[in-house]
Amino acid sequence: MKKTLTRFQNGRKVFDLLGFCIEKQENMERCQEIFRNEGYKLDVYSKDNYSFYHCLNMAVSDKKQDITLKKAMQKQNDLFEFEMKNPIYYHLFLPQCFECDGKLHARDCLSYDLKTIQKGKKPPTPREIFAAAEMLQRCICVIRFDHVARWDIKRLKGYMFAPTNKQVLDTEPICILMMEQYGGCIIFGRICRVDDLANLKSCPGNIANLNHKQCFGLRFVNEFSVLFDCHVAFGERADVKDLYRRLSLEFYGTEMHHDRILNIICNLELEEDNLELFCKYADNTITEETSVGVKRKILKTHIEAVKKRMKPPGEGELFALSSVFNVDLIVDNTGRDEWETYMSVVCCYLSCFDSPIILRVQGRNGVYMPYVTEPGTCSCRQQKPQILGHIGKVKGNIHKTVLLSS
Repeated sequence: MKKTLTRFQNGRKVFDLLGFCIEKQENMERCQEIFRNEGYKLDVYSKDNYSFYHCLNMAVSDKKQDITLKKAMQKQNDLFEFEMKNPIYYHLFLPQCFECDGKLHARDCLSYDLKTIQKGKKPPTPREIFAAAEMLQRCICVIRFDHVARWDIKRLKGYMFAPTNKQVLDTEPICILMMEQYGGCIIFGRICRVDDLANLKSCPGNIANLNHKQCFGLRFVNEFSVLFDCHVAFGERADVKDLYRRLSLEFYGTEMHHDRILNIICNLELEEDNLELFCKYADNTITEETSVGVKRKILKTHIEAVKKRMKPPGEGELFALSSVFNVDLIVDNTGRDEWETYMSVVCCYLSCFDSPIILRVQGRNGVYMPYVTEPGTCSCRQQKPQILGHIGKVKGNIHKTVLLSS
């Protein structure tokens, strides 16, 4: 009796799965028809987790080519190798296959996550699409298939994955449809215009980050649902006053990754190639005559104190933060509107994100408060404070003198 029941249950599961696949096939054909009626062509090259790499192959090819699994796997290898050339940056994206607190070296962490994805034949994460845009130097617009708005493509949501090179933003984007399938499989299809119509957009639907393509947003969370929601508001939660918790909130939408950010920053400072650069921020008594061994010891002692929160973050940590996250950090360290900008000193890209981190230090305990002029908006919309350098101070003094004499 039990065996008969088990066979019946297994048969029912197979029948349900078969019915589901048939329904999905009908939905796919219906979806292609809807796009065709709106002047677009939807090509789905495969219905597996390599479909994104098929789309990349066909998008960059000048001529028709055979669609094979081997070519898709090669494109995946090329992309993973590209990510491994800049592990510090791509390591910032939260790994999907395990938890990482930042203590593991960036290269090792990224390599393990990519190998797990490849071995498990898992679909690409947002990190891979950002990397693909960087590798191809083209924007990639991903449109999510929404079952609520599935037959009205104007209501579909999209996200623009842009390379950091702002000079290529005006080029025609690669437009891709993303459909979540049964069992966690994600199918990607390429969207093209049937005719080169002037009144037809390159990518249908509403692009969530259309005006924020060069902002960091919440990209490092590495989840599609977060990107398509695109609720980014700088400086929320005024009760978060610790620097690393504040940074975690801005980059990941939660405080819980504060230790990860601290460890990543400290790891960058301790890299052998960066010794001469960061040791001078650890101790201002270091001179050209100081031996390499002493410099290394001083920097290591400084980092240990910073990690244990026995020492507040200094200029070295602020410069390291800017370098790692590719972001301008604007800080008033005195609370008296004496603003300073910390920019990347270990450059990976030609330009940083449009969205800076603007903070004001209050009190002796080093409380970091966000500087917000436009609540509920991205940091790129905040009015940047006036930063006076030597020339700026001279101009300010002249302006003050003129006002007093008038």
